[in-house]
Parts: sequence; C-alpha cells; structure tokens
Amino acid sequence: MKKFLIIIAISLVGAGLFLNRGNIRGFISDVRKPDLPEAVDYSDVVVNDASVERSNPVNDAQSSNDVIAASPPEAAPRNDSQTVPASYNLAVPFQSQAPHSDWGLPYQEACEEASLIMADRFFSGESLSADHMDEAIKKLVAWEQDEFGYYEDTTAAEVVVMAREYFGLKALLDYDVTADTIKHYIAQNKLVIIPAAGRVLPNPNFTGEGPLYHMLVVRGYTPTHFITNDPGTRNGKEFVYTYDALINAVHDWPQEHGGNSSGVSEEDMLTGQKVMIVVDK
Repeated sequence: MKKFLIIIAISLVGAGLFLNRGNIRGFISDVRKPDLPEAVDYSDVVVNDASVERSNPVNDAQSSNDVIAASPPEAAPRNDSQTVPASYNLAVPFQSQAPHSDWGLPYQEACEEASLIMADRFFSGESLSADHMDEAIKKLVAWEQDEFGYYEDTTAAEVVVMAREYFGLKALLDYDVTADTIKHYIAQNKLVIIPAAGRVLPNPNFTGEGPLYHMLVVRGYTPTHFITNDPGTRNGKEFVYTYDALINAVHDWPQEHGGNSSGVSEEDMLTGQKVMIVVDK
C-alpha cells in the first residue's frame, strides 16, 4: 500500500510538472536572464536627428518594387562617431504571435506580423493587449493576401514593404549584420527586426524543433546579450540571446518571395542572406 501511494504521489507531481512546463521554462529563463537596463518609452527618448550612415542601406526613396528586388550594394563608409551606451533597452510592448495560445493558422506563421505590430505600438506609444494583437494580425494577414497573394514566410524586403505601406513607418534593409551595427541603431531609438533560421536560435521555449523560419524584434542590449521581443513563445518578452548566438542565426528567407515553403530545408535556410530590417517612426 505504501509503495502504491508513493507511485501515486510521484505521478501527480510528474503530471503537475508537465502541465506547468511552460511556466517552469519561463521561470528558468528569468533566473538565467542577466540584469537588464530599465526600459525606455519612445515618448521619453530624445531622437537623434543626425543621420548615421550604415553599410548597405536601402534608400527610403525607393519604390516598393525596388525594395523587393533589392540586392546588396557595395559597402558604404561607416560612421562610428556616435556614442553608444554600454546597455540600452527600449520599452517595446509584447504579445506573442499566438496571443490567445492558439497555434493554428494564421498564428503559427505570424512572427513577421507580430514583430511589426510590436514595433508599430512602440513608436505610437499605444499598449498592446492580447485582443489587440489578435485583431491586428488578422487585419495584416488579409492585407498581405491582397497585396502579395500570401502571408507565409515573407522575406525581409517584403516586411519592409509592409512596414512602409501598411504601418506608415520608415524602414530599410541593412546587410552589415554585426553587433556594433545593431547596437548603433538601438542607441538611435530605432528597432531592428531579425529574420532567422529558427532552428539555429537557442531558445528553450520553442516546441519541438522550433520554427524553420522566424522573425523577432531586437529592442536593446547589454554588454553581452541582445534583448529581444521574441513572438515565438509566450515567454518572449525581453528574451536574451548572446551576440554570437543571434547573429549566427540571421538568415533571410532563401527564396525571392515568400508564400511557398515547399521543399525548403534547414540546410536551405542557412543559405539565406544575412540582412536585418531597421524600423523607425
């Protein structure tokens, strides 16, 4: 009888741990998270109007079609005269791409949309509830289907089109994907959206193998880590990746356009170009 009760107790504990595995992963992530700088609202920052030339930007004056077809031009001179704080953190509101924990379509394919919605809410100063995210994803997906004919696996260039035409934000592509470049943009109170080979990202909160293709928002940094809003999990607020881990995962969708993941493998994802999307108001 005693042995039977012990087995029952162990089973109950195991069941409890299984049912609460998401919360446990979140707790472990919080424990491991380095001390983060206090987050700064966009309304509180002083935007530096002096333009800082980065390597290989896409000109804001280009048309949408030009952006989609853009290829990396020759490297432009760098300007590293800007003072970059040791740590910085922008108060980007967070909701996951499955705001009500429904990971069916379109939500399982909505990391690009969720990243842009979070960026838009940061610059507008609006809050972002689960209901707001849900509604905003559905509206943006409908717009993409009208504009592109699809919404799945949109490329970095297509996300630039969405940022400009749907949200009215400034956006460009930069092919100089380094820790210093990203930190310079964040220190200018701009956001960086990263396209990534999702299964290379070391995020223990992903289920299964993780997403083949993923996007997330870089909102800040410490001396050793990037601070992100990763919409791929409910524990994605201020999720941190080391500089090397994040940059190693940066890969654009390896086809000219999104909408067709048939035949795209993990190896194909690693051939995607190193590029990031810089977003500003």
